[in-house]
Amino acid sequence: MDQILCSQNKYSRQDALKIIQSRRWYQNSDQEIRTKINEIPDDFQGFLNDLVDRGEDNEFYSIIKITNIYWDDRYAIPQFEVKSKRDGKDYVNSYIAWRKGIYHSLRGLVLIETEGEISHFLIRKSVRFAAQKEVYESIGSIYPPRDIEEKGPAYEFYLQTELSGVLRIPDLKISRLYDLGQIYPDIGMSDNIVKLFAAQIEVGSIETIDTYINGKRYNDKRYDYGFEVIPIGRLLKFLAETNDSFLLSIFGRLQALNVIKL
Repeated sequence: MDQILCSQNKYSRQDALKIIQSRRWYQNSDQEIRTKINEIPDDFQGFLNDLVDRGEDNEFYSIIKITNIYWDDRYAIPQFEVKSKRDGKDYVNSYIAWRKGIYHSLRGLVLIETEGEISHFLIRKSVRFAAQKEVYESIGSIYPPRDIEEKGPAYEFYLQTELSGVLRIPDLKISRLYDLGQIYPDIGMSDNIVKLFAAQIEVGSIETIDTYINGKRYNDKRYDYGFEVIPIGRLLKFLAETNDSFLLSIFGRLQALNVIKL
């Protein structure tokens, strides 16, 4: 998984650092902060690329310097001193950045078609540390391919293969793929962008899917999780109860496309 580039990495680590070191805000930063930036681990190349793209100025503020930077094994939190172009005052701003860059894994769900109609949907049920409970959520752990255009049969085959592996459903076939665009999960805290999709699969009977889904639990992602098949007739009740922003966005865009009707 670490070999997959999840951001648009235009620059190598060396080239990204060279550009960053030429920025005014880098040169204004304390030596301790400049040293920390230069020592960011190699697998934060995506974050460094995004830091390059942040530039020095925009129409709202100028970045004066970085006042602090912290990272763990997944995220970086840079803290900036900025000058507002509206009132001329100095402020401190920060954001949470993913180590691989602004693009996270694709997030989606599976629509199950039986007898020519969408009869069920398939989602993930996971024990999440931050929420301190088990939650329904979209299906992730599928990463954008390196060298495949995000349109056409090659991309659809890639996604079909990855989805089959994530769900542990052999010979899964996508009959229709819905590109649902992208969202900012929390624009106030992070620059992270997530691309959304829905995959429609056709099966003879729902028992075919249940064989691979029911009662199966996994723990290879730092948390326990499984998958669940839910009848489309329960969708309204499900939407009233779920709090997962990805799922709510996915269902909202599917309704806008007239794929499902509430």
